[in-house]
Parts: sequence; C-alpha cells; structure tokens
Amino acid sequence: MGRGRATGLVGLLCLLIAAQAHAGSFRCDALPVEVEAPDESLVGEICTASVRTLNFLERYALYPVRTIRIGVVEYPLESTGHPIYGRYDSRFDRIQVMSLDAILQSVTAPTLYEEALDLELYRSVIAHEVTHAVVQHNSHSAQITTTAQEYLAHATQLAVLPEARRSRIISAANVGPWESGDVISDVYMAMALTRFAVKCYLHLTAHQEPIAFVQMLLATKWRYVGVN
Repeated sequence: MGRGRATGLVGLLCLLIAAQAHAGSFRCDALPVEVEAPDESLVGEICTASVRTLNFLERYALYPVRTIRIGVVEYPLESTGHPIYGRYDSRFDRIQVMSLDAILQSVTAPTLYEEALDLELYRSVIAHEVTHAVVQHNSHSAQITTTAQEYLAHATQLAVLPEARRSRIISAANVGPWESGDVISDVYMAMALTRFAVKCYLHLTAHQEPIAFVQMLLATKWRYVGVN
C-alpha cells in the first residue's frame, strides 16, 4: 500500500463519528460518551443525539462531568411493570436503551408523544436519557426529584427533534407553557405525558432567567415545583 493511500485511510478513520475502543465498545468523537453495543449500526445515531443534547444543555450551564456510558440492549426494559425504551440508573451512572429494532419487535405499534416511533423519535429517547445523566452530574443533592429530572429531560427531548416535527407535536398538544401559579408535578406527567413535555419545553425555552430556574430545579427537594 502506498504512503499516500495509507495516510488517506487514517484521515478517513479520524472523521468517523464513533471510534471503536474495543470489541463492543465505541466512543463518540470529541464527546465524553461511550457506547456499548452488539454492533456499530446505531452508534452514529446515538452520537448524533448526544451531540444535540449536550449542545442544548450547554445553554443552561449543564455539562457532563464524567463519561456518559450508554449500553444498547436487545431485550425489553421495564420500570415498575411498565415497558420503557430506555432508563438511567443513577446508582451506577449508566444508561440502558433498547435498540430501535428491539423496540419495534417487542412493542406493538410503539408511539412517543402520540406519534409512531421512528428514527427521529428514537434519537429523542437517547437525548432524554443523556439529559438524566447530565442533570444528575450537576445535581445539588444525591437524588434529584422526579419532577425536576423529567422537566429537563422532556424539554430536551423535544428540543433535539427537527423543528417541523417538534412544531407538529406542540400544535397537537394544544397547551401553552407553565404559567405563574401553576404546579409542575409528576402526577400531571403520568396523566398527560405529551402535554407535560410540551409545557416544559415552552416554559424553559421562553424563560427570562432560565439558568437560575434550572439551578433551582437542581436544588429542589420537593415533589412539586411551583411556578412564580
């Protein structure tokens, strides 16, 4: 092999979005994100979603302080008996996410935000879990409340979607942002997930002092968050 060709191949490898660290483990280029997967078919999508997530969270002074570890699994995940697509375990600082194929094979007509799950929405699932990890890294308490975690995770999940897709979801939800006097709670989220997500996204992105609000969320110990 000529020297020029060898140099070209090295350069091409350097441009890959994910570099293989060892068998089954890949690291996203220029990101503190490591992906463990059976193969690299989804690694590029996971890295793309992670880039968008971290860029959005930077606006609110939220940064990862440790490597974010994401494990792709080919079996169903559950939380309190309900099927889920991904989860973050703060005890081990680790994310597990089902592959898109695993979701499509194990769940009949899977949906998210009342739309059929596809690759765009799958990337948003990654964003949701990466946000959980970053928020925990920045939390002022050992375990941030569910309401605070989910507010930030769902706001980010909508933020990483293409504008047209996000606008469609917002329009269909037909709700505005959280307003003064409202109480943000996981109870509302359980009853109306899409509306909860839309209200959080609209509230955060229009907030006059978003960083201060985020810092308040990171410090809160209450299940309910009042809006001033």
